[in-house]
Amino acid sequence: MPFARIFTILVGTLVLLQLPMDVTAQDIVDFHMDCHQARSNNETFICADDDLLRRDARMGELSDKLYAFLDRPARSEMEREFAEWLATRDDCEDHYHCNASMYEERIAFLEEELDHMDAPAASSWAGGVDGDGFGMVANAGIPGHNQESYPGLTIDICKSICVQRDWCKSIDFDRGNGACYVQPVAEEDVGALRTDYPGHPYDHYYYAPRLRN
Repeated sequence: MPFARIFTILVGTLVLLQLPMDVTAQDIVDFHMDCHQARSNNETFICADDDLLRRDARMGELSDKLYAFLDRPARSEMEREFAEWLATRDDCEDHYHCNASMYEERIAFLEEELDHMDAPAASSWAGGVDGDGFGMVANAGIPGHNQESYPGLTIDICKSICVQRDWCKSIDFDRGNGACYVQPVAEEDVGALRTDYPGHPYDHYYYAPRLRN
């Protein structure tokens, strides 16, 4: 099976400069199509088709969920396998049915893997948690427990950093400037969230798979 490209996430230069020295772009895995970074005719074709984009979003959602449950060696294997799948998908060369079939098979594979792991494959978790495993408490945060912080991120990249840190249980995200605060604790560890920050700039996100309750 041809390897047409290396599997990486494309993040801004500023983000990369702010990451710790042992963190590279490959450490933050993105299984979703970024139409702003389409690099092949087939990717451009997919981005112009609403149905294929919906399929890509579903595949990305399931991939994120499965990846969160894997250990590091299994994650490396999943990255290699996904890069191989991407190369094969791009061989579809602007054919709708070829692309749709590729997504259908990949989604079925991911759902089967999640079923084998007894991991939920539905679009959301119980208790108000989204499909990526994160729940959110608006206008709240945890003071004094920031183990890592990064400026100017999107919430999706902030979440990805948390997932990659096996100690991360929650993040606080500044909606105004994109500041991301990665924390080894959650509300269950500190007793209560702070909700009286001036101007209410933060939203608190907890990563449900790592909570005790």
